[in-house]
Amino acid sequence: MATNGNWELSEVEPSRALPIVVPKEVAQVSPQFVIIRQQVAAAGIAGLDQLVGIGLRKALEFLIKDFAISEHKDKAEEIKKEWLGRCIELYIPDSQVKQCAKRATWLGNDQAHYIKKWETKDVNDLKTLVTLTVNWIHNHLVTKQFVGDMPEKT
Repeated sequence: MATNGNWELSEVEPSRALPIVVPKEVAQVSPQFVIIRQQVAAAGIAGLDQLVGIGLRKALEFLIKDFAISEHKDKAEEIKKEWLGRCIELYIPDSQVKQCAKRATWLGNDQAHYIKKWETKDVNDLKTLVTLTVNWIHNHLVTKQFVGDMPEKT
């Protein structure tokens, strides 16, 4: 408080997005996804709504390609160069991840193009599909870990 009894503004800080919560197993597979996804959240807070969908599409590409590489280490260079849709078809082993990632790709592409193919869907649907993709990848990774740690006894 100032000496004359009035308040003074001493500092202003822009709004910040809350940290994105990504399961550690997914974050370990794709740290770049976490960085991009956090920037997408910041763009949303800043009112840059036209960039959110494009950013989600980019985050999805990193997530899917990093996951594919973690499943097919010997194909890393091929995966990096592949179109996202084809990468999903060829290198994603889990059917739930595959189905959600395909649809997220379609909506992500709509966010970057002048004419939308999916008129009834919006960026919120894209966010949901990216979240589902993260969740299915997490399930796949944790299941794989437990199956490896606890082999069936013969």
